[in-house]
Amino acid sequence: MESVHLAKEENAMKSSLTALLLLPLLLVACNAAKGTPTPASDVSTTPESIASEDPTVTSAPPAIVTFPTEDDIELSGTLFGSGDVAVILAHQGTPGADQTTWQPFARLLAERGYTALTFDFRGVGQSEGVLRYGDLGMDVEAAIQFLGDRGYSQIVCAGASMGGTACIQAALSNDLRGLIVLASTMRAGSGTNSLRINDADLANLVLPKLFITAEGDFHSVVNDTKRMVELSPDPKTLLLLPGTQHGTRLFNTEVGQELTTALLEFLEGLQE
Repeated sequence: MESVHLAKEENAMKSSLTALLLLPLLLVACNAAKGTPTPASDVSTTPESIASEDPTVTSAPPAIVTFPTEDDIELSGTLFGSGDVAVILAHQGTPGADQTTWQPFARLLAERGYTALTFDFRGVGQSEGVLRYGDLGMDVEAAIQFLGDRGYSQIVCAGASMGGTACIQAALSNDLRGLIVLASTMRAGSGTNSLRINDADLANLVLPKLFITAEGDFHSVVNDTKRMVELSPDPKTLLLLPGTQHGTRLFNTEVGQELTTALLEFLEGLQE
């Protein structure tokens, strides 16, 4: 509509307006010539909406990576940032969930000076194989091995739902810097195709731990979260958020900022 109205203006007005319209293009060209970076087009989500106004580092572009499991299944992942502390982000198993559900937060971590690794569990997204709950821990072990081979010695495992259960198992046999468990239970899957965490396992979780869930999540999630906090030794923190959404879906609710802040504060506390 604007172009139709402009066509009816006098020639002098058209010349003046044309110059105004060309000005932004000239500015863009000048900035490009000076090497001004083009902002990445990220999904608008809560983690990115509270990104640091003064990032401590300029993070490298995300890199697509693959790595093998112990039983030779190739997993697909994405590596963000280049900080000394690496955070594994293991996704939940709800319909449609894969590594992308953690990626807005992974981008924020990269801006804050961390390295973040998202990945698809076997049989999900771009990863090979068939999803088996009993093998979830093996997939997280592969992610830890991948980061270790790249020289990372400070690794934190953060998992949502089944991803959190897998992170707990991995923490029992690896020297991790910290553990984040978001809306997880002590058993992922059922029957012989399941991953189980028992009371003795929890008693051996001596590393710093953050347990989070929504108060209105599934009863099994809320009950198991409270039980895991009760049975595990210090240092540990429990955060119960209002709401009913499960796991990483909380990022897109009114408590998304509170969740993001809690995660960042926990990670910062590990370095004190």
